[in-house]
Amino acid sequence: MATEPVPSGDYSIALMFPGQGSQFPGMALDIVRENSDSRETLALADEILGYPLSRIMEDNIGNELNQTVHTQPAIFVHSMLVWRLVEKQPGLKPIVAAGHSLGEYSALCAAGALTFEDALRLVKARAEAMDKAQPASSCGMAAVIGVPVDRIHEIIESEKRDSVLVIANYNSPDQFVISGTRDALHRATEILSKERRSRVVRLPVSSAFHTRLMESAQERLKSVLDKTVLSPPKFGVIANVNAEPYPDVPRDMKALLLQQLVSPVLWESCVRKMVSLKASQFLEIGPGKVLSGLIRRIDRTISATSLSDTQTIKDIQGAFA
Repeated sequence: MATEPVPSGDYSIALMFPGQGSQFPGMALDIVRENSDSRETLALADEILGYPLSRIMEDNIGNELNQTVHTQPAIFVHSMLVWRLVEKQPGLKPIVAAGHSLGEYSALCAAGALTFEDALRLVKARAEAMDKAQPASSCGMAAVIGVPVDRIHEIIESEKRDSVLVIANYNSPDQFVISGTRDALHRATEILSKERRSRVVRLPVSSAFHTRLMESAQERLKSVLDKTVLSPPKFGVIANVNAEPYPDVPRDMKALLLQQLVSPVLWESCVRKMVSLKASQFLEIGPGKVLSGLIRRIDRTISATSLSDTQTIKDIQGAFA
């Protein structure tokens, strides 16, 4: 599905930043080739992380890019490289932003609540903490499409038994992600795959994000958050946890980031909140078109444009002036 071009006229802009799953080999390669500032930013990212993220993003040697500890920094850096070019567009004045899970850090950075350097350090700590939260392959996640949410809850309740199994992402009226221990997830997905008009896709992750199994990750992330300075965002950022704008108080902002690790991503509610705040044109900033696709599932009357590379950025020149 091709994303829509930015229409001409006076529109209230909402920004969307993608999360884990949008990565691909060669991420941001065209951007860093054509822009010296982007090359410097990527070099800075390598320095902050202490490993060659630039090489991993370009080559994906040994499937490194799909490892959580590398995936999350890669998506964040790609998103911010795109944003630094997009924000230079004359007349572009976002009124609100949101990010899907990891993307919330990109949204806060774009809104000036976090510096690039501090946000990347947090993303690095978050990725490492989430990766270590459970033994490898003991948990997992699966996308469920076409099954009513009440039926998903019913199946979860019947199949989780003494294990952890919850809806981790409320992405759209007909798309959800369930997350939990391996055996419970297997039992539930076996039943869900037989539901009428259903589609179930196991996700390439080895842990159960956005469940109480991430509680140990909260402690690891908190130690870094406690040392991080947060500022009031320049425009509203909608939190995954409650689909409400982030507060201006740093202590409360940090609490939301910690709570996000163990709480479901209320993405559909975040989008509807942005619409209620008069957002009428949505820009997806970063790799892939996942969020633009979800917009169509949530409300086909909403206009969404994916900005992920130099060509799509060139295509919007003059659209906001």
